[in-house]
Amino acid sequence: MAKKQSFSDKTGKKSASKNRIKLVRSVLSDKTGSIRFSEDVLPVPEGKTPEAVIKEFIASK
Repeated sequence: MAKKQSFSDKTGKKSASKNRIKLVRSVLSDKTGSIRFSEDVLPVPEGKTPEAVIKEFIASK
């Protein structure tokens, strides 16, 4: 028999989801002069602020 599952069972589960932020940067294209967008999804570790994660990411590029 199938297990009976209610809405509270579905929402009550604790998943190990991590906080993530999407960083969207704009750059002017050398060839056409138009604006190009690049997206990066960055995980934010617990104990760090999103601003610090963004600064570290940009410094590494």
